[in-house]
Amino acid sequence: MEDRKKKRKIFTVIINVISYILLLILAVYVVMHFIFPRHVIKIFQFQHITVLTDSMEPVINVDDVIIIKNFNPDRLKKGDIITFYVDLNNDGKKEMVTHYFYESVLGDDGKTLYRTISNVSTTPDEWEIGAEDIVGKYVGRIPGVGKIIRFFRHPIGILALAINIFLIYLIYRLIKGKEQTI
Repeated sequence: MEDRKKKRKIFTVIINVISYILLLILAVYVVMHFIFPRHVIKIFQFQHITVLTDSMEPVINVDDVIIIKNFNPDRLKKGDIITFYVDLNNDGKKEMVTHYFYESVLGDDGKTLYRTISNVSTTPDEWEIGAEDIVGKYVGRIPGVGKIIRFFRHPIGILALAINIFLIYLIYRLIKGKEQTI
């Protein structure tokens, strides 16, 4: 009987350590999103981005979270979906865009440039981008999750998250306290 209690205690400690590590990773991830909201965080070779416009509908919808992966731009094929930085408004600020790869062209300096096209257009985009502007290649999407992410970036969402974490912690402490008295 004592051996069983000891194994259970060890198992509980291991689960607690894993839970705290995962919670710490999640907290760091959330903090990084708030400190660097325009920076794309990589997890292994993958990144996720929330779609804000309808230029790729119905393939990729507003509020979908897309998963992109690093890749070699020289291997692009017409129709591949890529995410890249481009100065959309000619204001000196590059924004992230996801469109289909259309074609490669040679720039005046002999450097390879890439042209893209949206899903709602019949003509290529007006811009040409360099390999350094390409963030990654589309590998999949999670429909609608962007709404949740955008909610938790808003002050009310942050407050709701903090309250929920606190309530979960209180419930955990209450349950743990009852287990110890039994």
